[in-house]
Amino acid sequence: MDSLNSNIIMQPNVIPFPATNAKILINTEDEASTPVYDKLIDEAAYLDKASKYQSSFDYTSYRNLELRYKDRPIHGGVVMKTVFRLANFHTTCQQCLYSFEIDTYGRGCIHDCAYCYAKAELTVHGMWNNPIPVPVNLNEIRKAFYTAFETEKKSKWADLLRQRIPLRIGSMSDSFMWMDQKYKVTQELLRILRHYNYPYIVFTRSDLIATEEYMNLLDPKLCSIQFSISSINEELVRKMEPGAPSSARRLKALQKLGEAGFWTTVRINPLFPIYPDGYFTDPSFHWEGEVPKFDYSSFEMVDAIADHKVPAILTGFGRFSRLSLNAIERSTGFNLRQMYRRNGDEKSWRDFHFSDREVRYYYEQLRNRAKAKNIQFTTCYIGNGEGHFWKDQDLWSNKKDCCNVKGRVASFKNDSRQVPFETRLKFTNHKDVKQTTSRLHEELGLHVANNIVSDCEGPKDIGL
Repeated sequence: MDSLNSNIIMQPNVIPFPATNAKILINTEDEASTPVYDKLIDEAAYLDKASKYQSSFDYTSYRNLELRYKDRPIHGGVVMKTVFRLANFHTTCQQCLYSFEIDTYGRGCIHDCAYCYAKAELTVHGMWNNPIPVPVNLNEIRKAFYTAFETEKKSKWADLLRQRIPLRIGSMSDSFMWMDQKYKVTQELLRILRHYNYPYIVFTRSDLIATEEYMNLLDPKLCSIQFSISSINEELVRKMEPGAPSSARRLKALQKLGEAGFWTTVRINPLFPIYPDGYFTDPSFHWEGEVPKFDYSSFEMVDAIADHKVPAILTGFGRFSRLSLNAIERSTGFNLRQMYRRNGDEKSWRDFHFSDREVRYYYEQLRNRAKAKNIQFTTCYIGNGEGHFWKDQDLWSNKKDCCNVKGRVASFKNDSRQVPFETRLKFTNHKDVKQTTSRLHEELGLHVANNIVSDCEGPKDIGL
């Protein structure tokens, strides 16, 4: 047993979800009544005959899931029908380079992070972990790649795939939750990506990806791996991210992956405030009584990241909805809402943001520490207004890529930012969304010296 797997057993703080020894109670006379599974099997048989990619995937897990919840149907069904998303039609992320997204599980995540934006959104609709995250329709992935690379047919996703716009694995859920050891849908996705030599970037909190079973499926020439680590305060991490592996385990996994030749990054995203807005940058800052401090994110995190030989950091300051702030307070007992100013000039009516000047201070402190440790540094603007996409580029080690993958992973030649806005609208029901900037396809890095912001402060959130 390798040291990583040994560490996993020694630290059983990952919620087993669902239990691997759960028994499925089946009424014998109903065993054949599995329409979802039957359709999946028929489609898989066709793909096995038509495609050069020969799958050995065991679809039984879909059947078992369908039978388990036969008498108490899952809201939305036992499989996720939506496979791909191109998200940068949205007003808040039109400049995002990697918004071509795929999740292998949906409608929940066993990490159950208190501050999760997807959790806040889906909980309102009763679709978060109700009762479990469900696997995606794997055949839709197989069909999309088969059509794009083995035929000349048109399809919804064929043009994007043929351009080899990198896929981002992990958006509304984590594809490397430990439940994948049972369902193995992510494993099959990795096999498909390798077969078609397709580039991808992984967002995860799970050290499952660093076990031998998964590393054998990854390809360092195709993928970049980013671990989200917002804190090294393990006591608070257990409260805020109750189903996720500890930060220590994530850092060990990153070191193992880096030593195996993978390009790795720590995403301090969301970056949490340490003191109230204005504490570091407002000369007139005043607080009655003791100034509250939230001991979650810290500048000292950089030292721990350096100790594990991670070559890059990407950070993005957190913006949180009221629902997320309430969940954080329930989890930690700390009122994070008091850290934010609400003066009527907010970027969004529904989300809480820090002032740009204070955010910049945090970024500069992290960048300076990273530079001293020979760690590359970039920032993510999502959620904070497009102004940050432009004016913080002077802090980026890689002026051509805020995720810092181009030039690091050979297969990353294109990105979703190059997709015309008219094309993006084909992948959303929000047909009335407007292009919000004249700088949509402007080459990156050209205006860093002048730190030009001009028209890029970004629109008010219209609540899509």
